[in-house]
Amino acid sequence: MQRHTKSLQEKARGHIVVLDDPTFARYRVISGGSGKEYIVNVFKDGGASCNCDWALKRVDTLIENKGAVACSHTIAVFEFIAQGNGKRVSAWATTEEAERQHRSTIDLVDGVVLTTRKVPRRYTQSNFFFLMR
Repeated sequence: MQRHTKSLQEKARGHIVVLDDPTFARYRVISGGSGKEYIVNVFKDGGASCNCDWALKRVDTLIENKGAVACSHTIAVFEFIAQGNGKRVSAWATTEEAERQHRSTIDLVDGVVLTTRKVPRRYTQSNFFFLMR
């Protein structure tokens, strides 16, 4: 399945991410478009789950991906984590596209691979509001 990774990436940058429970790597994501709140859990072995409508409708894929889903909410969480380390993420539809960037990669398993890159200090502000509990 070919994913529209750049539109997902752009949509993700409009969401608000809040660290909900660091013990279980659980985040709350408030949609920049609808204002609805979603829960994203990051897996230790890569990928993340989300309780958004789009993710829940993909039962077959969720089983195949062991619960991992690549929606704008999960991408927003990885962007949030990266920004805490002075980095940004970019989304790609294939491993080959991501590897051409010669950067570290994060495979979200669900047809999206992220690359990370360091950002000069003056560019670390984004559309995110970083709220920590």
